[in-house]
Amino acid sequence: MSMGSRGAGRVAVFIDPWREEVERLDARSPARIAAERQRRGLETDGLPQRLLERCEEEGWDGTHLRGLIKAYVPLREGPASERPYGFVFRPARYQGRFVLALVAYGERHPPPGTRSVYERAHKRLHGRYPGE
Repeated sequence: MSMGSRGAGRVAVFIDPWREEVERLDARSPARIAAERQRRGLETDGLPQRLLERCEEEGWDGTHLRGLIKAYVPLREGPASERPYGFVFRPARYQGRFVLALVAYGERHPPPGTRSVYERAHKRLHGRYPGE
């Protein structure tokens, strides 16, 4: 179990489903490369709270992600349009402290025929994709 340590203004992160969520992608794909660039920081430092946003409870695409939190990738400040990928996390408690557990990773707004990170998160939570 990998967990980034928490510093001031940061939240620890569990990235257990990394293989299912990131390594499923081709090693040369921009989405996988972007995630792998973030991995070391997630494992060692966690995530800055300022980069976290709540997911919409009900998305336009039929997703239901109540209580989940997202971070756009690359993990930096700037317009969301310049950060095409995303991590979706669920809040959890570990040894009495607040942590984030990785639920899904992927493209935020992929081309038709590809599931978005939000659809992947919905499936992990509900056992099916929206609309199934």
